[in-house]
Amino acid sequence: MKKRLRKALEDKDFAELLKGSGISFSLRFGGLTAGYLLTLVIANLFGAKGLGDYVLAITVLRLFTLLAKLGLDTTSIRFIASFASQDKWTSIFKFRKQVASILSISSVVASLLMYFLSVPIAELINANALYIQINAFFVLPMAFFMLHYQSLRGLKRIAEFSFFYRMAQALFSVISIIILYQFLTTSDVPVYAYLISVLIVSLLSFISFRYWLNKRSKGKESAEQEIMSYSTLLKISVPLMFAQSVQFIMAWTDKLMLGAIGTPNVVNGITTNIEEVGVYYTAFRLSMFAAVALMAINSIASPKFAEMFAKNDMEGLKKMAHQSTKMIFWTSVPLVIIFFIFPEFFLGLFGEEFKVGVTAFIFLSCGRLISSFSGSVGNILQMTGNQNIYARILLFGAILNVLLNLILIPRYGINGAAIASMSSLIVWNLSMVFVVKKKFGFYTFYIPFVKR
Repeated sequence: MKKRLRKALEDKDFAELLKGSGISFSLRFGGLTAGYLLTLVIANLFGAKGLGDYVLAITVLRLFTLLAKLGLDTTSIRFIASFASQDKWTSIFKFRKQVASILSISSVVASLLMYFLSVPIAELINANALYIQINAFFVLPMAFFMLHYQSLRGLKRIAEFSFFYRMAQALFSVISIIILYQFLTTSDVPVYAYLISVLIVSLLSFISFRYWLNKRSKGKESAEQEIMSYSTLLKISVPLMFAQSVQFIMAWTDKLMLGAIGTPNVVNGITTNIEEVGVYYTAFRLSMFAAVALMAINSIASPKFAEMFAKNDMEGLKKMAHQSTKMIFWTSVPLVIIFFIFPEFFLGLFGEEFKVGVTAFIFLSCGRLISSFSGSVGNILQMTGNQNIYARILLFGAILNVLLNLILIPRYGINGAAIASMSSLIVWNLSMVFVVKKKFGFYTFYIPFVKR
């Protein structure tokens, strides 16, 4: 055993994967813990209904922010990284001004749409219309917050990016709730706290970006300015918005549909389905802990996959795929097993009314388990020029998720939503596993004690 471990550590690629994943794992685990703490605080202070109201309100805000961004936040990573590598600092400032001008207009339009559509949206998903109306005024700072932290990623300030992307909002929301709760104890508090956190993180992320941009460019002569037209910028960014929309569907549709068509009287006999949203969201957040290793290792393994593919090193690609899957498996499975054995304990931490989500929690954890078995299949496809196939599979998974939610939620409530999420996740992963097998001749699956 020791010999095998020593041999593995002597492998440069494996050692790099292990070291990088450890750092990434810590940051992502910290982010999930912050999100868990926020959910725990809201659940214990305001119950399942308070949490459900909060989830629906921020989901609508996220949806309209997604539309407002037009994919410009993701585009910023590419161009800022490119300009920085060429010392085109003037180009970065010019690019940011262009993006800011577009984002300001699109955010105002999205805010107006959100405000005037607040009542029909609220009626559709059984949300509080007042929350949606208030949230409409925060589309712009939310959109700029996402632009700022993605711009930090473009400057390769990964620690700062990870803090703002994973942790900042949850941490400042918790602090805001604790302060507001001293003066106000109504269920409005979580929503107001979240909006306060949006303003704080938007300002802090902007300061952080400008600090690191000024620091990197200070004393350096800027290369010739590269000018990009607004039409070119939008041609690049808008398709990315559609890709983000599919990811949004995969992540948030089940919560919205639970609000819209959930089964009443599931939680403590209360004739509303808002409680279902709160319970389901809690189970969903908990199950995400089983995916920490997958997300952490993916962020490190992705460039390695690209490197192996660029070198036409198919053996190296296969080895890296198997090594990453093995690490994901052994760091995820023990946690999933603990979830299976003690589901009531973990959900009970949020309050007795959350224990009705035990079955949903187990289904969601099963979906994460299949992801662990499958490994970094999505990243392999994206890093090897098969992003179109990946996008089609993702779109199919999203459509399947919506259809299954429509069928299962009216009959089974939160359990139906969990089955829908688990099923679409399984189909999504298995489809990519077989595509990788067809393209590169190997399965990414890891089965313990079985040689491949």
